[in-house]
Amino acid sequence: MMKRRFTPTEQLPANPGVAPAGHIRPWMAYIPIALVALLGLMVTWHAYNVVTDWEQQRVQQAFRVAAGDRILMVQHEIQQSLGVVQDIGSFFDASDWVGRREFRKFVGPALKRYASIAALQWIPRISGEERASFEEESRRSFAMFRITERNPEGELVEAVQRPVHFPVLYIQPYQLNKNLLGLDLASPPVIRDALQQTRDAGEMRASARIPLQQEDQIEYGFTARLPVYYKVDKDASESENEEEDAVPDTLETRQLKLRGFAAGIFRIGALIESALVNLSPSGIDMVIYDVSGDNERDYLYRHSSRLRPANTGDMESRQGMEFIRTINVTDRQWEVVCTPIPGYFQPDPWSGWATLAGGLPFIALLTIYLSTLVGRAAKVKRLVTERTMQLVEVNTELNREINERLHTEKQLQGLNATLEERVAMRTAEAERHVKELEQFAYVTSHDLKAPLRGIANLATWLEEDLRDKLTDATREQLALLRDRVQRMQALIEGLLEYSRIGKTAQSMTDVDSGELLTEIIDSLSPPDGFIVDVAEDMPTLHTDRLHLYQVFSNLISNSIKHARNEHGHVCITPQDQGECFEFTVADDGPGIPPEYHDKVFMMFQTLAVVDYGSNTGIGLALVKKIVQEHGGSITLESAEGNGATFRFTWPRHG
Repeated sequence: MMKRRFTPTEQLPANPGVAPAGHIRPWMAYIPIALVALLGLMVTWHAYNVVTDWEQQRVQQAFRVAAGDRILMVQHEIQQSLGVVQDIGSFFDASDWVGRREFRKFVGPALKRYASIAALQWIPRISGEERASFEEESRRSFAMFRITERNPEGELVEAVQRPVHFPVLYIQPYQLNKNLLGLDLASPPVIRDALQQTRDAGEMRASARIPLQQEDQIEYGFTARLPVYYKVDKDASESENEEEDAVPDTLETRQLKLRGFAAGIFRIGALIESALVNLSPSGIDMVIYDVSGDNERDYLYRHSSRLRPANTGDMESRQGMEFIRTINVTDRQWEVVCTPIPGYFQPDPWSGWATLAGGLPFIALLTIYLSTLVGRAAKVKRLVTERTMQLVEVNTELNREINERLHTEKQLQGLNATLEERVAMRTAEAERHVKELEQFAYVTSHDLKAPLRGIANLATWLEEDLRDKLTDATREQLALLRDRVQRMQALIEGLLEYSRIGKTAQSMTDVDSGELLTEIIDSLSPPDGFIVDVAEDMPTLHTDRLHLYQVFSNLISNSIKHARNEHGHVCITPQDQGECFEFTVADDGPGIPPEYHDKVFMMFQTLAVVDYGSNTGIGLALVKKIVQEHGGSITLESAEGNGATFRFTWPRHG
């Protein structure tokens, strides 16, 4: 392309689209700059508002998720607690007769597990004609038993004769609730009506809040009652193998066949705190109301976050943010209101200000830069005029190039569409492969043991083959690798063993526990200075030898592992309790603080901060599950620095 040079004598053609420079005022050139600056300020302010709103929404979403998790835990704890009453009802439904001792043994585990249970009761239906014989029969277990009621002064007096009585016959824990024994619940009209409604409904019903005396203060609780009916005779046409329904089909039959009520009194505060104790504190207060009535809203309990500062009142909470959900407690509805405490779930105020701090300097620099350009425009204008003709030629060439690029762009768009189709196909294929890989990973997860052995062998071979080339740090890493592989193998074995408990048939045989302990001690190979004392009167049991072996082995192994030195001492003794034996495994180790007594029986729970080797955190969980599977129980008595004593019961037969 030839470039044309202009001589001073040549005249440029006039451009009718350009006004003479003298007709444009200097300040008008800065109007675009002002508009750009204004637009930048508007965009920056909008970005500030967007960032602030997003931060607020993020905090609200995090609060809703945390509050929802806590409500779900509360709902689960309520269902578990009410399940105890359901179990009592099933126990009486399956038994023609239940004595005081049987009732106490049946509800004992539930009382230990659920701190929220104030009392568990059995309330039979006694007609007026049966009252005398019922009281006489009950005095065989309770010498002073009589059917009582409260007079207007609140004193317990002998109940008046009624067509039907609902006395409390069994109640646990007895010592804390013995004043309720024999109390006729048909005396208060409110309770009598509630019992009749529960009877007619044929399902569990919960009461409104009731005051409970807790030490020197009053807290609220509620009662859950489940009707139990006598079995209804089947017609001859029905199959003998068909199970009888626990609840009669008709209202009339339910009224005639009522046997009594299984009941539980629960502390609302203890129930809520038990549900939230294992959750990490997140700065959320929780208030529970009973909203079962049309216009009622009865306060039940307030949970204050463990993160609340000590110098703030219980009622001080963040304003403008709350999460409300209604949960069902049998036939009643509880409203749970969650609010954040001050200092938590607050948006970051610096996010919006950071946007302003970044935007305003940019707008200022842009304005200065544009002003500089406008100043230079006057100098450039002369050069632009001189090069106008060259630009015309260049423009023609550019138009040609633009047309070619447009054509090329159309071709690229076609290729892009084809590429998108291929990408979609490849994406679908990749998703299919991912699903196949997920299924494959799930199946092969059961074959982890073989690769782990290969990793351990490889680490050993590397250390042997490269012994002269390895540094101390490399040897330490290889040793750590083998240790972690051993821990993973032990963890897999423990998990598999834990999952098999209760799913495999037990091999019952006569087991000499003394000989069994001798075998266990030999296999554990304690240090020379470590003493394991076994009582001479160890019993012979008819039981599953492998399970008893696992229990003793884990308990003795723990004592050896956690001994203060090589001169530790373990003492194993039995105690005959009739149908079962109580075995005691006591050591003189460092002991376990009381706050960790429940934690040690949980899966994957260890007390050491760094725990390598074979300690997987499954051993005591496995022991507890095995003992419970055989109908026994296990407890821990220990204090920090005073050793640990494990006591577990094991049936004499079975």
